[in-house]
Formats: sequence, structure tokens, C-alpha cells
Amino acid sequence: MIAGLIAALIAGNDLEPTLITLAALTVMIRVALGAASDVAGVWTGQMVTAAVRADVLAGLAALGPSWLADRRSGEAVSTVIEQTNAVEGFVSRYLPAQKLSSAIPLTLLAVVLLLDWRTGLILVGFGVAVPVAMGLVGWRTAARARGQMTAMRRMSGYFLDRLQNLTTLKLFGAEGRERAEMRRVSDGFRERTMSVLRLAFLSSTTLELLAGLAIATVAVSLIADSAAGDAGGRVLIFVILLVPELFLPLRRLGQFYHDKAAAVGAAEAVLEILDAAETIAPSESEPMPMVHGAPSLSVEDLFLAYEDGGRIAVDSVSFSIAAGELVALVGESGSGKSSILDILAGFRVGWSGRVRIDGHVVDPAQVRPISARAGQAPRILAGTLAENLRLGRPEAVETDLWRALEAVGLADFARGLPEQLDTPVGDGGRGLSGGEARRLGLARAIVRDARLVLLDEPTSNLDSESEAGVLAGIDALRAGRTMIVATHSKAVMDRADRIITLHRGRLKASEAGTVDG
Repeated sequence: MIAGLIAALIAGNDLEPTLITLAALTVMIRVALGAASDVAGVWTGQMVTAAVRADVLAGLAALGPSWLADRRSGEAVSTVIEQTNAVEGFVSRYLPAQKLSSAIPLTLLAVVLLLDWRTGLILVGFGVAVPVAMGLVGWRTAARARGQMTAMRRMSGYFLDRLQNLTTLKLFGAEGRERAEMRRVSDGFRERTMSVLRLAFLSSTTLELLAGLAIATVAVSLIADSAAGDAGGRVLIFVILLVPELFLPLRRLGQFYHDKAAAVGAAEAVLEILDAAETIAPSESEPMPMVHGAPSLSVEDLFLAYEDGGRIAVDSVSFSIAAGELVALVGESGSGKSSILDILAGFRVGWSGRVRIDGHVVDPAQVRPISARAGQAPRILAGTLAENLRLGRPEAVETDLWRALEAVGLADFARGLPEQLDTPVGDGGRGLSGGEARRLGLARAIVRDARLVLLDEPTSNLDSESEAGVLAGIDALRAGRTMIVATHSKAVMDRADRIITLHRGRLKASEAGTVDG
């Protein structure tokens, strides 16, 4: 229709109102479809990105904190946020452009071949050159993009590590060296990013050059045919207008090729987590029994080796704990106490053996709804004191929170805060001492009303006042709960109903044969 209007203008003929209306309507429909395509692409990209991010988080949850502890947390954060974001551009821009880059040119090429076979052959020749050029440039771009994504993960881990240890760097006067090292790492990442962009722009430039040469060649050929009387003016204008439309999807593909390169580079980190999660053997556990009071617990032939296979953390350990017992796990550092607690909390993968709750074989991950674990350094999240207390039970009322604080000796401390339970704590808020943080961890367990409580060195390195507060919290937790406490503290051992001693990952001889039935 546009070619007909232009040919009529050149010939000095009157323009048909119907043709003008149809041409305008067609342009409007094209614009509307283009906008709808962009909206659909963005929506789909966001949905897929959210699904991938959910899969990555589910994989991290399945692998447990111990798997994450062996890696830089900054790299994991980069994978969950930046790397998964790379999927959005791939889905919303590159994939649609890839589909259109084959469908539209082939359709238009068929039309051109029907109108002028010689012009069609010219376009076929240039069309063959496009994937060849894209393949050569794209191969290098993908390799550079993978390197850039790896560098981004490492840089994120490096920066977070330095930020978390800023106090140590200041104490040792190392901030100047680290500042220079940060500048070097940042410059290295900048150079990698610019290298990827140069290659991405090269692909776009290559396509623009091929498209320009094709249009020029077709125009010269058609003008020559027109001068010889072999082509009509309307057909000539139509084909010349069609050639840029034929190359437009290919140019858009080149424009968005860096989205594919970024996604391919990000996939390595994403798949590392997903593949690791898939290697976890399915549990042969029974359905988790209903637990209303303190549960009994037993472990049979518990075995765990570190990932490198160089050292055994837990070696064929078996013991049983009666419902409502407080058992102290005792042994030198590295004897396997924390590893056993990690297994029972569902934090470890790659272990073998059986865990029974009330006689039923269960997967420790199934036990999480009725259990609580507190370590030597409980994580205090950035939020209010109330939000930290409600982590395991969001529906807990304020009365429950104050009761838990009273039990661990933190009620007076909380009343003295500017906004009491609504006072921000953690990063950006009111700081807590080591003893206050541990007592807050115990208060969380009380609020959660966990039936099985696992404590790891709750009183180590505390002054007498803080230790007394933690011991009071342990006493408050005992009623109606089964507790396992890894400890070196005599005060905790004195409170225990029984002591289980470990040495180099194994039970001492006096503890052998303690599994019931």
C-alpha cells in the first residue's frame, strides 16, 4: 500500500483515500502489536526469572547452610540476584528476536522471489552471510560473557568479605592496601565488561553493514532493471521498502545478542546450585509423626565425611534420647558435636545413617517445623526486636514475646530500649552483645514453642552475668522439650540428664550401644 502511494505521487496521480486509510490503519496495528509483544516479553521474562530464582533458593535450602558455608556468601548473593536477572533479558528480548529473525525474513524472502527472482538471489546470498558472521562473533562473545559473570561473582564475594571484616582491616592498618586491591578488582571487571560490550556492538555493526550492502546492491540492481524497462516503478519501490524490513529482525537479534551471552555466562553459577541440589539422594524416611509433646530421638550409624574426603566428621555414631531429656554432647573441638547438630537440624547433605523421631525414620528436614537450633553466634536480622523474635512463629502475640524475654532475662533490657519491641536491631539498628544475641536466640526458640531444641556451645566465651542469663534460658526451655546441647561448660553438664562423649567423630567406648531396640 505504501509503495502504491509513493508510485502514485511520483507519477502525479491522485491518491486513493481508501488506500491512505488502510495504510494508516495497518501502521497503527503494527505499532500496537509491537507494543503488545514488548509487554508480553517483559511479563514472561519476569515470570521466568522469578521461577529460576525460586528454584535457586529452593536448591540452596535443600543443600543447607553447611554447603553455603564452604563458599563465599557474596558469590551466592550475586547468583540469586544478578545472575538470575540475566535470564529476563534472554527470555523477554533475545528469544522473541530469535524466533522473528527466522520467520519474518523467510516469509518476506518468498515474496521477493515471486516478484523478482534475481533480487531474491541477492538477498539469499546476504542472508547466508548473516548467521556465519553472527556465529563467529557470538562464539567469542559467549566466552567473554562467561568470564565476566565469573568475575562478577568473585568481585561480589571479595567486596562483601572486606566489608564484613572492615574492623579487622582498620585494626591492622591494611585499609590502604585493600583500597588499592579493590581498585584493581574493579578495573579488571570494568575491562571485562567493556570487552563483552565491544564484541556485542561488533555483532550489531556487522549486521548493519550487511543490511546496508544488501539494500545498496538491491537498489542498484532494481534501478538498472527499471532503466532497461524490466521492472515497474511500483514493484521497484515495493522491493526497496521490503529489504530493510527483511533485515530488521536480524538487526534486532544482533542488538539483543548480548542478552544471550549474559544468560549463558550466568547459567554456570545457577546450574552449579541446581545440579548440586539434584545430587541429594532421596530420603527413605517415613511420614513425619504428629508430635504434641517432647519427642524421643535416636540416631543409628550416623556417618559424615567432609566434601574433600580428607577427614571424617562423624563416624558410625549411634545413641538415643528419651522424650523430655536434656543431653549434653561433650568432646574436644572437632570431635563432631556441631556436625551432629547440623545433621539433626537438616543443615547437612551427604550424610548416611538413620534418624528416628518417636520411633519413625525421618528426614531431618521434616523435623524443622518442630525444632529450633541456636549456635554460638545467632544471626540477628536487620529488623525490629519483635520481628527477630517472631522468625519461627510470625503469628505470635506480644504477650508471648515478653514471656520469652522474661524467661531468658532480657525483659528489662527490652523495656529500656527507645521503642521497646519495635526498636530496630541488627545491621543499621541497635547492636547486641554476644550474650544478648545468644539469649535472643533462646527466646526465639521459646516463642517458636519448638519441641526439639538443638544448642551449640550456648555459654562459650561469656562473662558470668551473660552466662547466667543463658543458663536461665536453658532452664526455661526444658519443660516439655527434648534438648541436645553441645558444650564444654560444666554448668550445662550439671543440668544435663545424661552426657554423651565424642572423640574424633566417634562415641567413647562407654557410650557405645546406647540405641534402644
